[in-house]
Parts: sequence; structure tokens; C-alpha cells
Amino acid sequence: NFDDQRLYRQRSGEDPEPITPAPDVERGDRYADLAITPDGERLYCVRERHTADGDDDEPTNTLVTLPADGSDEPSVVAEGHDFYSFPRVSPDGSRLAWTTWDHPAMPWDETTLHVATVADDGRLDDEREVLGGSGESVFQPAWSPAGGLHAVSDRSGWWNPYRIDDGEPVALHPAEAEFGVPQWVFGLSTYAVLDDGRIAVRFGSGGDYDLGLLDTEGALETIDLPDAYFPGSHIGTDGEAVVFVAASPTQPTSIVRWRPGEEPSILERSSELDVDPAYLAEPEQVTFPTGDDEEAHALFYPPRNPDVDEPHDERPPLVTLSHGGPTSETLPALSLGGLPSIQYLTTRGIAVVDVNYRGSTGYGRAYRDRLDGEWGVVDTADCVNAAEYLADRGRVDGDRLAIEGGSAGGYATLCGLTFHDTFDAGVSHFGVADVEALARDTHKFESRYFDGLIGPLPEARETYRERSPVHHAERIDCPALLLQGSEDAVVPASQAKGMIAALADIGVPHAYLEFESEQHGFRQADSIRRAAAAELSFYGQVFGFTPADDLEPVTLTPEE
Repeated sequence: NFDDQRLYRQRSGEDPEPITPAPDVERGDRYADLAITPDGERLYCVRERHTADGDDDEPTNTLVTLPADGSDEPSVVAEGHDFYSFPRVSPDGSRLAWTTWDHPAMPWDETTLHVATVADDGRLDDEREVLGGSGESVFQPAWSPAGGLHAVSDRSGWWNPYRIDDGEPVALHPAEAEFGVPQWVFGLSTYAVLDDGRIAVRFGSGGDYDLGLLDTEGALETIDLPDAYFPGSHIGTDGEAVVFVAASPTQPTSIVRWRPGEEPSILERSSELDVDPAYLAEPEQVTFPTGDDEEAHALFYPPRNPDVDEPHDERPPLVTLSHGGPTSETLPALSLGGLPSIQYLTTRGIAVVDVNYRGSTGYGRAYRDRLDGEWGVVDTADCVNAAEYLADRGRVDGDRLAIEGGSAGGYATLCGLTFHDTFDAGVSHFGVADVEALARDTHKFESRYFDGLIGPLPEARETYRERSPVHHAERIDCPALLLQGSEDAVVPASQAKGMIAALADIGVPHAYLEFESEQHGFRQADSIRRAAAAELSFYGQVFGFTPADDLEPVTLTPEE
């Protein structure tokens, strides 16, 4: 429950009742990633314990167990690591598997898979490490109905599926493909083991993903899904059928059910909005040369609107998108709402290139690690080179190039405006302007992320300053729009306000919109509509066109 962070259970027809005690510190005990024993009597989960406000100590993460009816307080069964995830109970209830990692690693850097036997009182005995460790990322342990343990590991350089026997882990299907995703949140699942031992998997690379069925001999069958649907990072099973969240370039995100031997069926769509496909820009996979004689990747969306004749003597302006994370990936999923809305821009004559810069996931470990020590440099260079590549080939107008992104993508946006002269405008959603300040004032999960992206503090302080746009704002000579949530605890509003103050000091045209009650990522429909309208108004002013929409204009200060 969000209000008090306690765990609750609810019997059919009855009100919810708490099963964890009220902590000494209000909302101080936070629970996640629950696993219930086969008999339904006990559960295991991750607990994060916070001390009093103003205390500089980090919260403490442990693995705890408690009776499902709340008749006893949670007891710690595993401790000593900075982070825990994926507690999973074997089908007979005799064993528990889970993963851990420690600062300064992130879970896509290195994690360790543990297994222990479960005693009668729920405590753990005979704990041992069975996979992972230094330089190896292990993802999503899961038990088969027969009691076999599976997990995804990148020990080969790609997140591939393994079975963990008594000896060495056995690779089930070695391939240059990703069967896992970066563990940014709890509860992710990219595969599910069926009762007959076969495994339904999400696999692929470079933005091209499929649903597959992996048999007990390691053969992988690709399953055809309608409307170019591809599975996301939530796959579940009842043992016979598979249910998963799926995306498509032309259809809204949906819940899909598939049973081997049958056709997939759509159970629920995230939107019933009926959009004529003639208005939808479908992505083109683009690979382009970039720095250090390497290549990077992107999805290019040309403008598309059947109500408007394409001018023959004019190329479209381009918005270059940089995804957040930065350890993440942009996918060819239909974007109608949210920020940024690709289709909102393409139907209004603006081309979009969505960049999977070096450091993105989906292209193997080596590509993912390219951002190590190079955040703000490599990712920004790839955004620059993507825009210039399209302009050089006549796909877009090289005199009307913008860059946009949120969070880490907002940081790339500000770096692109500050340290390069390719772009004519930029839009930053809750972007990072001062990386040292952020590194010193963020939550536990990301508090040492920057050690790998830039370097440890205080040793690398000068590098942090060199890569902070707020300290070099005098280099910016084009308009900027900054959008920010007032209650953002990940990238606080002070970051945007500091950047706006620096732009004001040098007289660069700018606008700042702060959205009340919004956090890291806008969720209220009114905020999203207002932000999208502000972007379009901004691009119209910068690129020299008048939007057909009835918009509330955004005011640039000082006026151009």
C-alpha cells in the first residue's frame, strides 16, 4: 500500500488487512518482489528499511519471510548485500533462489544467484552461490515444475538462458541475442517455464524481438504474432498458456494470450482509440557510422499525414530522441501518448530519429558497456551523428535539427546543445544539468551508478564538472525548452532551475514549464497535453512554421 508501505492481504468479499507491522519510522519499511510458498502459508520478499528523515545512512535491504496471515513479524533470512531481488520458491517449497549485488555495480553489471534450502520455520540453510559474480549479470531465476532452476546470464556476452545443475551452468540456446533486460524495477520476466518443460521466451536484438518456444533439447521456434506484435518484459504462464504484454509499431500495447498449437489472442488493449494506419509513421531500422570508427543504431520515423501533400522542394525538420536510463533501449512500439509522442510529431510534418546510442541494451554486453566512463560523450556523439547522417542523405533538413529526451536523455539533450553545434534547438524533460550534484543527491539504487558512467567521487570531480552543461552554458547559442515535475525525487527541479538561470544569464532564448504534483515522468493527462503542446509551439517558433493545432503558445525569454 503506497500510503503506509505496509503489506496487505484481502480475502474475497472482505476489506484489506495489514500483514506487516507499522514501522517505527513512518513509511520506513518498504516491501517488494513477493513470492508465496506452494502451500500459501508463507511469503518471501525484499524489504528496504529507512531510518529517520535527515539521517545520512542508506536504507538497508534484506530478504525477509513472514506468515501469509501476518500472525508473526517479518524475519530476516538473508542480509549483508546492498541489494536483493527475485526471491523464488521451488515448486515443492524446499528451496529458495534469489539474486544480490553490491555497490558500485548495477544489476546489469554484475549479480550473483544464490540458492538455499528452506527450513520448517521458513529460515534458510546451506546457502550457496551457483551463478554470476564479477563481471556477470544474472537475471530472473525461475524454477521448472520438475524442480529445475533456470536463469538468464550474460557470461557469453549476451543475456542467454541457462539451466543450473549440480555442476556448471548449461547454456540452453547459445545465441547472439538478448533473452533478458536491464533490471530497473522488480517483477520483470522475459520467459516462463511451461508444465512440459518447454520455455516461452522473449528474444532478439537491435529492436527486433519475437516470442519463442524453447524445447528441452535447446531448439527455438519463433511464434508468429499478429500486427507485428512483440513481447515486452512481462511474461507469465499457468503452465499451459502464456500471457504477456506486447507492443507493436501500429497497435496499442496489449495483453496477449498464446497456447502452443493455437493462434494468439488479444485479451485487452491499452487503448481503444481507432487510428487510421494511414496516419502512422512506421520505423525504419538505421545503422550509421559514429565516433571511434564504430557504428550505432536508431529507428527513423519519416513524417506521415495523408491530409497534407508532402512538399517537393523542402525536407522535414528532425527531432533526435535520446532515451532515458541511460542503460535502456528504444523499441519500435506505437507512441501515441506520453512524452515524447512520436506520432504526434510525425503527423505534424516533423521527422523523428530515436537513437539506441552506444551504451543501450539490446545489442550485447560489449555495446552496453561502451558507455562506461563515457556518459555524456559517447551517447551525445551518437545523437549528433544520427542527425547528421540523415541530413547528409537528404532525408531531413540539415538546417532544422533538434534534440530531445527525458532524464538521461535530457542530459544528452543538454550536452548536445552545450558541447556540439549540430542542433538548432533542444527540449529537455527533467534532464540532468549538473551530474555531480545529482550523484550526491539521489536514491540508493542509482547512488553509485555514476561511478561506472563517469568515475568515482571525489577522484573524478573534475570530469563531473567538465560534463555538466550547467557549468558551460555559455557555449549554448540556440533556444531550449525545459519541462520539469515539481515533485521529481530522481532528478530534482533544482537541476532544471539551475540550467534556466544559466541560460538567462547569457541571454539564450528559453522557456521553463514546471508541472505541479508531477514526478519523474509525467502521468497526468493534462500535464502531458500541455507539455506536448508546448513542444509543438516551441518547434514551430524555432523551425519557422505555424502549427495547425489550436495551441497555447510557449513564450521564449528573451524573445528571438
